[in-house]
Amino acid sequence: MAKFVSLSFWITLTVYLALASPLAVGWIETWLAANVPVLGSPVANLLTSRFVAGVIWGSIALFIVAPGWRLLWKLPLAGPWLANRYFPDLNGDWVVTIQSNWPIVEHLKTAATSKEITFDPFTNDLPNLLDASFDVKIKQSWFRTDVVFLPNDKTPLLSSETISVEFFKSDSGKKSIAWIYEQTNKQDNTRRLAVTDQPKFHGSAVLIVSEDATELQGQYWQNRSWNHGLNAAGLITMKRTNK
Repeated sequence: MAKFVSLSFWITLTVYLALASPLAVGWIETWLAANVPVLGSPVANLLTSRFVAGVIWGSIALFIVAPGWRLLWKLPLAGPWLANRYFPDLNGDWVVTIQSNWPIVEHLKTAATSKEITFDPFTNDLPNLLDASFDVKIKQSWFRTDVVFLPNDKTPLLSSETISVEFFKSDSGKKSIAWIYEQTNKQDNTRRLAVTDQPKFHGSAVLIVSEDATELQGQYWQNRSWNHGLNAAGLITMKRTNK
C-alpha cells in the first residue's frame, strides 16, 4: 500500500497540518468564546499548538501503523473509490486451489527411465493437472503483506513464509500481485518426503485481482527439485471466504 501512497506524503501532510494548527486553535477559541463562554477559558488552556500537533501526529500514526486505514476502506462510498484508486483490502481468509503440471513432469520422468514407454508432451495427449487445496490467510498492513498457507493432512506442507509481495496497477486500472514465498515441508518418521521432493524450496506467483477483490487468479512456479529437472508450475486460484 505504501507503494501507492508513500511515507513522504504522510510526513509532508503532517508538517502542513502542524503548521496550520495555530490557526485551528485560534478559530476554536474564538468560536467557543462567542458561543460557549463557559468552556472558552478551560479549552484555551488545553488547546495549545503542541497539543494539536500531537493529536495530528497520533491520528496519522494510527491510520498507517495501526490498521486504521481499513476503516476508510469499509465506508460505503469512499471505500470502493479508495480500493479502485489505490488497492483493495485483501485481509482475511481465502481458499486456494492449485493445479500443478506435476503429472506431465512425472510422465516425462517415467518415459526417461523406460525402454517401452514413450511420451512427447507436444504430440501425445497430456494428463490432467493435479489439484490441491489449501486454506490461506492474508495479512495486509500499510507497509507489508503476508500470504500464509496453512498446513493440512493431504499435503506435505509444514509452513510457508512470505518473502515479498508487490502490488501493481496498470494504466488500464488492472491490479495484480507478484508474490515470492518459501515453503517448508514435513519430514519425520510418520511422513517421509518423496524422493522427488525437497524439505524446503522457493516459489512465486503472479496473480490478477478481480474487480470486486474476491478472487486472485494466475500462475505459479517453484524451484522444488530443480536440480533434477523436476520443478513444477501451474495455475492458482484464491477465493475469499471472509474479510
